[in-house]
Amino acid sequence: MNKSVKIGLIAAGIFATVFILAAIILVLTVDPNEYKEEIAQAVKGETGRELKFEGDISFNFFPWLGLEVGPMALGNARGFAPDEMVRINKAEASIQILPLLSGEIAIGTIVLDGFTLNLAKNSKGVTNWDDLTKAKTDQPKASEPEEKSESGGSKIEALSVDGIEITNANVIFDDQQAGEKTSLSNLNLKIGAMGDKVRFPFKLTFDLKLGGPKIDTRPELTGYALFDLNAGTFEIDEMALDALGMKITGIFFAKSKDDKLDFSGELKLAETSLRKLMAQIGMEPPVTADPKVLEKMSADIKYYGTADSASLEKLTFKLDDTTIEGTGSVRNFNKPVIAFVLKVDDIDVDRYLPPAADSKGNDSKPAQTGANTGPAQEPDLSALKTLDLTGKLTIGKVKAMNLHISEILCEVRAKNGIITTKPFSAMLYEGVLTGQGVLDANPKIATWKEIATLKGVQVGPLLKDLTGKDPLHGSTLVKYNIHGSGLTPDNIKKSLTGTASFAFTDGAVNGVNVAKMLRDTFNKLKGKPTSPAEPEKTDFAELLGSAVMENGHITNNDLFMKSPLLRVTGKGWADLPKNSVDYTAVVTVVGTLKGQDGTSLEDLKGLPLPIKVEGALDNPNIGLDGKAMAEVLLKGTFKDGTKKLEDNLRKNILGGGAKESGSTDTKKELGGFLKGLLTQ
Repeated sequence: MNKSVKIGLIAAGIFATVFILAAIILVLTVDPNEYKEEIAQAVKGETGRELKFEGDISFNFFPWLGLEVGPMALGNARGFAPDEMVRINKAEASIQILPLLSGEIAIGTIVLDGFTLNLAKNSKGVTNWDDLTKAKTDQPKASEPEEKSESGGSKIEALSVDGIEITNANVIFDDQQAGEKTSLSNLNLKIGAMGDKVRFPFKLTFDLKLGGPKIDTRPELTGYALFDLNAGTFEIDEMALDALGMKITGIFFAKSKDDKLDFSGELKLAETSLRKLMAQIGMEPPVTADPKVLEKMSADIKYYGTADSASLEKLTFKLDDTTIEGTGSVRNFNKPVIAFVLKVDDIDVDRYLPPAADSKGNDSKPAQTGANTGPAQEPDLSALKTLDLTGKLTIGKVKAMNLHISEILCEVRAKNGIITTKPFSAMLYEGVLTGQGVLDANPKIATWKEIATLKGVQVGPLLKDLTGKDPLHGSTLVKYNIHGSGLTPDNIKKSLTGTASFAFTDGAVNGVNVAKMLRDTFNKLKGKPTSPAEPEKTDFAELLGSAVMENGHITNNDLFMKSPLLRVTGKGWADLPKNSVDYTAVVTVVGTLKGQDGTSLEDLKGLPLPIKVEGALDNPNIGLDGKAMAEVLLKGTFKDGTKKLEDNLRKNILGGGAKESGSTDTKKELGGFLKGLLTQ
């Protein structure tokens, strides 16, 4: 045998013998209980806390060198309750002696029973552990030892632990500043025998109670784990979490080597009820138009990350009949840069909204309003100022407010407090909507701008779905370029500024038959019966116009409608903040009724007739302008064929002989008559 090897074996034997003899002497001659007082005084000197030993401290020996501690407690910080911050009932740990000689660490079962930790924060934000961390950080830093080369240091050849058993543990956090109390009690953790490259089981259970949201549950986490010291890896498989009625399974892998950390994993949420989950956490499930929604929810997630980034490699989330798929990433946790892509297949938003109010009011409840109900407040957008985000959202089909929209594309960019949506597009009612928008969250009151074009949309079906009525039909071309400030309804109305134009072709105005309204009016003037019933609509080939908006005041001076029978021009204004409108449309008969069912208006051909729209914007008064109509009649603007009608009016309605058309009395009489006639 080589001489150096012999010398090494002899030295190792001597070292082992000395170590074993020292351990025997330690166990036989030293009673650790004699040092309780010294230990307690040392702790008090360092922390100011009382350390109480209520049980014995004992050694175990060969082949395990072990330590067992009975009940003990560490006092709480001054001004905090209860008196104890930490308490344990029993703690045990041991290590095999002989494997240490070969660089192996073999630890026995680690036992911790009855561990209780009371954490607290008072109303001023001071915690009961602040003094402990301060005591540690206030100590002068020792000079750092020089780094030793790898060859000079000891190396762990193997590590094994027979198991870990933590029983009856409790952690309580009383946050008096937030007014919330969280408790994690009756915790039991059991980990099987583990070692390098050895797959081992684990099981964790505990009672969890939270104040907000209110949660009272007992989760259970199980699985298998494996670590590789040489490769620097740790992994979990067959992981299963059962909590709040949810069942989540997954895997996890992490690698830490050469100061680099990588991790990845998968999580799957089995189908569960969102309504039941909300009830579990103390939330009242919403009353929805469709009571069957919020019953089916599941998810499938794959993720990857490093010490400074994380990415969502796959997301599949299902809620009822809707599937959402996506990817995403976050770079630089200190100053996050976020990116995402989301795809929604089909969603009916109306199913999730509150049910329509009962028209009779039998089931409706009075709205609960606060005593100091005031105008809506602007939202807090401060978080947007530091947001760095790029995203893309596509939706196959969506139904909202009974509107049917498809092929939605929205790309969004947020940086330095400015959020840009460009492009935005959607298909709806045989047409397309395209546009872009900007929101600037930097000013005290946010500013915004929108540019959009609506082309080829059939406005009749759209309005029918949206309001239940279709007052206007036709193919639509609408363009607008608007801007404003504020996001509350009142601020939007007060600040709305910009331009808009519209064109409706091959359509009709429903609910009003201008031709019949004119005909019936003049038939009454002639003493003739009204015409038979006709469709309540006015057909047109074109309806065009533009508008200028300034601080919620909308002006239109170029309305033009063209139909086989009529020409309509109009001008006026609407004021959104004041909810008022003053608009006049002038109708001129230019042909017969060959293009629309009904009898002829030949007598009125060429006569401009005004229709007045005024009053409240949300409920305006609409009718023929009697005063303006009387002026038209008395100024001789009829063509020659209508002169007989004028003479008949003076003879049969005003009485006596004919008066001069310029007579003030005649104007007053005729204007009053027409006003009364048209308001019947």
